[in-house]
Amino acid sequence: MENLRTLWEKTAGSYKQLTAIRYLDKKEIKEVTYDSLDKMIRLIRGGLYSTGISASHVAIIGETSVQWIASYLAIVTGDNVAVPLDALLPAEGLIDLLNRSHAKVLFLSPKLISLADQALKLCPNLKQIWLLNDSYEQFIQNARIGTLPELMNLGNNKIDVIASSPSSLATIIFTSGTTGKSKGVMLTQKNLYDNVANVQYEVEPGCVMMSVLPIHHAYCLVMDWLKGFSLGSIVCINDSFMHMVKNMSIFKPEVILMVPLMIESIYKRLSANADWPVDVIKEKIFGGNLRIIFTGGAHLDPFYIEEFAKYGVYILEGYGMSECSPVITTNTPDNHKPGSIGKPLDNVEIKLENDEILVRGTSVMKGYFEMPAETEAAFTDGWLHTGDKGYIDEDGYLFINGRVKNLIIMSNGENISPEEIENKIALNPLVSEVIISGNNTGLTAHIYPDMDYAKAHNISPFDINNVLQDFIDEYNKAQPSYRHITSLIVRTEPFIRSTTGKIKRNDPLNLNKGQDAV
Repeated sequence: MENLRTLWEKTAGSYKQLTAIRYLDKKEIKEVTYDSLDKMIRLIRGGLYSTGISASHVAIIGETSVQWIASYLAIVTGDNVAVPLDALLPAEGLIDLLNRSHAKVLFLSPKLISLADQALKLCPNLKQIWLLNDSYEQFIQNARIGTLPELMNLGNNKIDVIASSPSSLATIIFTSGTTGKSKGVMLTQKNLYDNVANVQYEVEPGCVMMSVLPIHHAYCLVMDWLKGFSLGSIVCINDSFMHMVKNMSIFKPEVILMVPLMIESIYKRLSANADWPVDVIKEKIFGGNLRIIFTGGAHLDPFYIEEFAKYGVYILEGYGMSECSPVITTNTPDNHKPGSIGKPLDNVEIKLENDEILVRGTSVMKGYFEMPAETEAAFTDGWLHTGDKGYIDEDGYLFINGRVKNLIIMSNGENISPEEIENKIALNPLVSEVIISGNNTGLTAHIYPDMDYAKAHNISPFDINNVLQDFIDEYNKAQPSYRHITSLIVRTEPFIRSTTGKIKRNDPLNLNKGQDAV
C-alpha cells in the first residue's frame, strides 16, 4: 500500500541493525539503530491508541531529536494526522495554530514546558500533552502532562494500530505566513509516499547524512528523514546552525540538505581561508567526506556551485514547495545543469502560463485546511499555481527567475524581477544581504553590508556607502536605463528572516527607510 507505514516497515525490516540516527549528548556521540527506533515508534503508536487517540490531529513542537522523529513516525504510520509546528514561534502564535488545527494531543519539547499550561487552558480541543523526554526525570503535577516513557509504557501491548489508506490525510504543514495568515497545507499519505519514491537518488545503506534544517519544514522532514531512512542512511542531528561547520567535522557527512543562506555562509568561511591547501579545507570546513549538497528554497547563483566543486563538493539545486510534498524538480548526480533547478520528478507535470510555473501530480496537496477560498484560488483546472516565474530549456531543465507577486512594473511597461538583480548584487563580497524594491520611477537597493569583510579590508563605516555606490554605478553601466538602481539604502541591522532563512520581503521593517538606515 502506498502509505508511510509501508515505507517505514520496509525500511525497518531491511536495515534492522544499522544505525538510523546519530546525535550529540553534550560532547558524546550517541546512536540509535533502525530496530530500536522501530520499537519506539510501535510503543508510541500503541500508546496513542490505548489512550483513545484515533483519527485525530496530533501536534508536535520541539527541536530535532530522536524523540521528535519517533513521535512523528508513530503518528503518521498509524491512523492519526501529524501537525508539526515551528518551535521558534511565540506562544500566542503556537496556541493559535493548535486551535486552528484542532489538535487533540501535543508532543512538546521539555525546553518549552512553559507553553504547556497555557496550551491546556487556551486550547479547548487539547486533551493531553506528552513531553519529549527520554526519562521520567521531569515530574509535573498535572495528569494531562506526561512524559514519552509513560506513553510508551501504555503502548506496551500486542495490539497494533491499523494504517491509514493512501488517500487519508497524513500531515498538516503550516506555511511560514510571511505574506499574511499562515495556511495549513494538507498532505496525504500518498502525496508523501510518492514524493519520496520519485526523487531519483540512491546511496549505499550506511551513507552518512547530516540534518541541518528546521525539522517542521517539509523539505527537511521529507527529504532528510523519510527519504534518508528509505535509503538506510545514518542521519546525524545538527544541534545548532551556529555549530554546523564544527558538527560537519564531528559527524563527517557525505550528503547534506541546505538552503542557499547556509551555502553562502560556508563560502565566507572558504574565502576567509583561501590560502589554505584544498585538502585542509576539505577536512576542516567540509568534514573530509562531503560529496553532495542538495539545496532549495531560494535561488543560488551558479558561482557558488563552481566554487564548491573545486573542493570536490557538488551542489545540486532543486525546487519545491510545501504544497507539493515538497519536491517538484531536482538536479541529480547523473542529470544536472548548473543554474537550473533540475527536471520534474516522474510523478509531476509542469506547464508555463504567462511565464508562471503550474504543477500537477500525485504529490500535490489536497488543499489548505479549512480555507476553501484559498484552496480554490490556488488551483486552475487541477493545476497548482506556484507563483514562481520560470522557463524550460531545450534539454528539459527548469529555470526560475522570480516571483510573480514580486514583479516591479516600471512606467515604460517593463516588468522587473527583483530577484535577478539581487542575485547579481549579492556576489559583491561587501554585500551580506540585499533587497531590491521599486516603483514606476526607479529601483532602490537596500543593502546590509558584510562588516567582517569591511573590517578585514580596512573599509571604514564612513566609506561603506561610497564603496557600495561605486559598485552600483558600475552595475548600472551594463544595464538598460529601466533596470538602473537609482537609490541606495545601507542598513545597520540584518533583514528580518523566516526560520528557513528567507528574507521576509514584505515585512514593512525590511523596507522602511527610517529603520536601521544610515
